[in-house]
Parts: sequence; structure tokens; C-alpha cells
Amino acid sequence: MEGRTSGVGSMVLIPNKRNSREGLVFVDINITGQKRSALIDTGASDLFISEKTTKKLDLSIRKSNKKINTVNSEEAPTVGVAHNVELQIGEWKGKKDFEVIHLDDYDYVLGLNFLDKIQTVLFPWADKIYIVIGPSSKIVVPIHRDMKVGTKVLSSIQLVEDVLYGGSINSTEQNVTKAPFGKVSGA
Repeated sequence: MEGRTSGVGSMVLIPNKRNSREGLVFVDINITGQKRSALIDTGASDLFISEKTTKKLDLSIRKSNKKINTVNSEEAPTVGVAHNVELQIGEWKGKKDFEVIHLDDYDYVLGLNFLDKIQTVLFPWADKIYIVIGPSSKIVVPIHRDMKVGTKVLSSIQLVEDVLYGGSINSTEQNVTKAPFGKVSGA
């Protein structure tokens, strides 16, 4: 693989050398005008921020009834939501809602749903992410690795969506299977 070029759509990747470093993947962000580092975690579902960090940044937290699931832990309530937080990754800018939770190790976590929404492609071997902004346009953002020596990490933070109690799976399945199907042209 080393020295060969690869193509992804209109993107051409030319690796210098295969990255031999290990560790978690981080990206530099600008949040409410302050430069910080955020964990990119494809095992996490959304954008998360620690409760202590929201206090440091003086962000208002709106209470919510949401819960999170983490690996080997019971479902736990979130602290709330910090709405319309200014976030910048490379040249990409937006206002996003962060789920405020109790985090011990990291202040910011960028999860898979967020990465999908902003059309991010992760190339950990090249120490880069691409944020696709058009058919042939992208923002290239460097990433970096960090790992405490001798530490292995399994990470997963999933936001639990509200579930209707009293309904059954069978009634949901019946509603789905009763949906009309249209004829596909040319079939």
C-alpha cells in the first residue's frame, strides 16, 4: 500500500508513509472562540461536552430528559443540552447542540452522527479528516494521536432516544409492513 495512490470519488490520496502511531484520534477545534482539542469517537453517537467544561465556557444548559448508554454501565441521565454552541473545525463553522454529560477523561467528544451530518471522512493512517463541502470541494483538517502509555480504551457513548411505553414491537412492525410499495420503473 505504501507509495501507491488511492482514489475516493474525486479525492486522490497519496500516502507519504503508513502511520505507525497508536492512540485515540483528536482534532483541534475552536469552540466559543477558544482553541481546544476534541476526541473523535466513532463509537459515540453525538456531540458531547463535559459538565465542568460548560461551566468554564459559561454555556447555558437546558435540562432534558435524555439518557445515555456507555459501555459496561447502566443507562444514565444527561445533565442537559447546550444549544447553538459556536464550533469550528478547520475552515468548517457551525452552531451545534452539545449533550452535556459527566465526562472524566475528555472535555469534548465528536460522535458518528455529527461526523455524518457534516460529511466527514476519516483517514487515520494519513493523520487527516476531510469535510466534504461540495462535489469536488473539501476541507482538509489534520488530526493527532494521544494515548496514555499502556492504556487500551473501549469507548461508546450512545444517546438514548425516547421510547414510547405501552406500544408493542408487533404493532410497530405491522404498521411498517402495511406501508404501500410503489412499482419501480424499468423493473
